[in-house]
Amino acid sequence: EEMRTKEKADSNDQALYEKAYEFAKEKHGTQKRIGGAPYISTGGGSDILKKEGYDIEYQIVALFHDLLEDTDATEDEIRSIAGEEVLQAVKLLTKEKGYDMQTYVNRIRQNPIAYAVKGADRLHNLRTVFCTSKHFRQKYITETEIWYLSFRPDIPAEVEKLKQTLERV
Repeated sequence: EEMRTKEKADSNDQALYEKAYEFAKEKHGTQKRIGGAPYISTGGGSDILKKEGYDIEYQIVALFHDLLEDTDATEDEIRSIAGEEVLQAVKLLTKEKGYDMQTYVNRIRQNPIAYAVKGADRLHNLRTVFCTSKHFRQKYITETEIWYLSFRPDIPAEVEKLKQTLERV
């Protein structure tokens, strides 16, 4: 009986994830990542969190984390798809105009979902920015070292790898 309940929860989670994925994909539309890949593609922060066994809310926040900042998605749309807890984490990950970095990072650190998502997103970005300009990579490394190094144990090694790309000519 318990097993059936878990399977049912898993299939509900899967349906919710697919709905969230389609919504994020539609909202991001033709936006591209820095490397030219579609903005919503596999291998992002949500995949990292999924592989590590994080709950569906974490995975959906990872899909949604840039929606308020970069698209016309509304808080009501996010709430109606995924609930208040997801919306609150997404809001914490949204950089307001004229934001203060210290305040932004401190708020994220106080919310377990936002914190895990920011760490996974930063890790994913560190793995994919090698194709950007040297200047951008340098800036990204510096920002990561100042603000995000402690977000995940695997971030420092990824920063070191990215630093090596600066030394090559």
